[in-house]
Amino acid sequence: MKIDIGKYNKDPKEYENLMQDLYNKYPDGINLPSEYAFFVQENLMSLLIRLARYKFVSRLLKKTDKVLEVGCGSGLGSIFLSQHCLHVTAIDNKLTEIQEALAINQRKNIKFEKNDLFNMDPQNDYDFVVALDVIEHLTEEQGIQLIKTMSKFLKKEGMLVLGTPSIYSYPYQGKLSRASHIKCYDQEELSKVIDKFFNRTLAFSMNDEMVHTGNSKMAWYYFVIGLMPK
Repeated sequence: MKIDIGKYNKDPKEYENLMQDLYNKYPDGINLPSEYAFFVQENLMSLLIRLARYKFVSRLLKKTDKVLEVGCGSGLGSIFLSQHCLHVTAIDNKLTEIQEALAINQRKNIKFEKNDLFNMDPQNDYDFVVALDVIEHLTEEQGIQLIKTMSKFLKKEGMLVLGTPSIYSYPYQGKLSRASHIKCYDQEELSKVIDKFFNRTLAFSMNDEMVHTGNSKMAWYYFVIGLMPK
């Protein structure tokens, strides 16, 4: 494919070579899953906010980390994380979304699999476990069990990052969220649950792309980090 590079480039030949390399590497591009297609066409703000959550998580990773993502959905966030760590194992219990993730992924340091965390054998093998937008889909009892189970997948110096919409945002959430969210949390309430299973807990609030330690009741989203599982 011959690329039209236009005429406003400092080094036309170098620019053309670099662009040609990109098109040669990904000649067919990537077809986005339906959810992301909706974002692109109707609600890019929501997509950018979602990716900002993964950007925050990626800043906590080391290149040597082995990561388990619980509830990976159609995989864009897992791909994001894989660019900042050694390996990501990404699980979801919805076959459709795992198939979508496999269709867009071209990275070799991710393993996508249909699985339920509660059916897996804890290995204490991961440096990092992340679950964004998962716990609100569970009852309170299931949520406690989720955190307890995730702690068992971590090495003794490992880190859990859990992200979830705040209870105070619930009346303003979209129809899809309100149809699927069972239990949303106050930040202090969620921190107390994570305290039961980790030696140190750090709580952050998030509004759009801004992560902060301000008034949690004014926040749309929470991150609670558990360090060193008990």
